[in-house]
Amino acid sequence: MQEDYLVDLENSRIALVDVSEKALGPVKESILNLQKREAANIKDRLRKFTSRVLEFRSEFIIASPN
Repeated sequence: MQEDYLVDLENSRIALVDVSEKALGPVKESILNLQKREAANIKDRLRKFTSRVLEFRSEFIIASPN
């Protein structure tokens, strides 16, 4: 009897996953380009920040007296 509950529970979980994939599939597809563009923006900002940090470090090292 308890096995039936476990089987029902597992089947319910699988059904819920199927429903969520069907419902979210089009949404995920529609925002994929936006996600890619935002990821590229973040990478660009990170490259610029890294460049500024390296520039600051080199200026700081040159300017600091020993």
